[in-house]
Order: sequence, then structure tokens, then C-alpha cells
Amino acid sequence: MQTLGFLFQTDELPHEVDIMNFTILSTQVAGGGAISAEQVSTLPEKGYTTIINLRSEREDGVKAEMAAADAAGLTYVSVPVGGGNFTLEHAKQVSDAIAASSGHVLFHCASGGRVSAVWALTRALNEGLSPEEAGRVAAEEGCRPIPDGMVDRVVKEVQAAL
Repeated sequence: MQTLGFLFQTDELPHEVDIMNFTILSTQVAGGGAISAEQVSTLPEKGYTTIINLRSEREDGVKAEMAAADAAGLTYVSVPVGGGNFTLEHAKQVSDAIAASSGHVLFHCASGGRVSAVWALTRALNEGLSPEEAGRVAAEEGCRPIPDGMVDRVVKEVQAAL
């Protein structure tokens, strides 16, 4: 688990949320799969202030999640990406949302795969990871194992930025 320099500092890790592939990614960020509207309502009491969702509004449950986040007073950030079209620009949007958050962040998609890839790109942006190191992070330090094609895309995105 990495502590990113731009993130808020706390001794308290994010609290567990009962979602698929839940993983603590940093001292501020937890990631995983889809969350129900009912679960969203419990996030503030667990110290979460922000949700970053990588799913599109067309995916099941997203509109209800957005409404539940609004009702709970959470900051809701939508950065819709497909499994193969994530970019460093998406990672920049995620990085900015994390930096703006005053509490813990739940970063999710449907299963955690997109989170694993975009998290690796976010770390590459903020930590200056090499393409190979970013690929290793995507493969080994995300919410779940992801296909080689997604790992390769992470590497290529970082290579293109150099």
C-alpha cells in the first residue's frame, strides 16, 4: 500500500465496505467493485467524503448510486471509462478528485478491474513511476487481477507520456 504525497494525511485507514474486491489502496483511498445505493448511505459514518465512479450512467445502479450520494452529502465524481479506453487524462481527473477530498475516497467500477488500471496510472502521474513499474502496480497492487491487455495499456500510456 502506498501513501501518495498529495493526499491528506491520517493515521486511520479507510473502513471496509462490503463490496466486491474491496481493497485499501492508500491511506486515503479504497477501491473495489459496484456499490449499492443502500451501501452509499453508510459511507459518511465510515469517514468517506467522496465517491469516484468509473462506470458509465448506462451501467446498472449508477443513477441510484448518484442520487444516494447526493442524499448522503457525498462528493460524487464520475469518470466513465471502458475496460480498454482508460488514459492518463482519466488518471488526472481521479488524482484531482482525490486531492480535493477532505476524507476517505471510495474509488470503484463494476468489479475493480478498471480501478486497478486507472489507479496504476494515477500513481504513475503522482510518483513518477516508470512504465514497467506502473504495469507491475496494475498487475499486482490493484483490487483484482486484470487481463494482460489492460496491463499493457497502462505501460503504453505511461510510455507515451515520457
